[in-house]
Amino acid sequence: MEDLSEDLIVDDIENASNESDDQVQITPAEVIELMEEAWVNEKFAPEILPHRSEIVDIILDQIITMEENIKKLSSTDFTKSVYQLEVDRLRFLISSYLRTRMEKIEAYVIHILNEESKRLENGDELYLSEQELKFAKDYSHTMKQYFEKLIKCYPGNQSDAWSDKIIEPNLNSFVFLKSKNRVEGISIEENNPESDLVDFNSGSQMIISYSSISELVKKGEVHLI
Repeated sequence: MEDLSEDLIVDDIENASNESDDQVQITPAEVIELMEEAWVNEKFAPEILPHRSEIVDIILDQIITMEENIKKLSSTDFTKSVYQLEVDRLRFLISSYLRTRMEKIEAYVIHILNEESKRLENGDELYLSEQELKFAKDYSHTMKQYFEKLIKCYPGNQSDAWSDKIIEPNLNSFVFLKSKNRVEGISIEENNPESDLVDFNSGSQMIISYSSISELVKKGEVHLI
């Protein structure tokens, strides 16, 4: 059943990816693999990662296509159940990915907005989608109003002391990774010139501080597991 369902979803994704993108050639299996990788990376990375909106959009298009195909099938057709299972799987994948990002925004909203502003000023790649950026700004504004009302209930002037406390993700937390390519000269302790260096072979697995390999995750050289 697994092979059949995989073939069905691959066929639908191939059709939609051909319609939506004539510039980049990517196989249907790669679309699914990239989405699953983005989901796992987002789950285990302490910081919010660059949004994979292009992959999300392709998968969402495929969900619509598959749902249209399901309506055309007879209720007694075995294929209908297989399609529905795949739709449910993809819905979970997308919703879990987006929900994880929302949770990070809620936890580190000020830090994330500050970093996004720096990237915008420097002309760097932005990490948030337009919808996420709007959500972050609205959430930050709501939280600011809430704390301003709360502070009024406390004696003295606590506003400055509280506003300076920005919650940031712990980039030094340890993660478990698998290398996709050979990578040489990775510092075990970032910003420490005396730190030991390690090399990753393709397929090698290691537990290491996230700060040492954060850029490798974003470049796709390694992925978290």
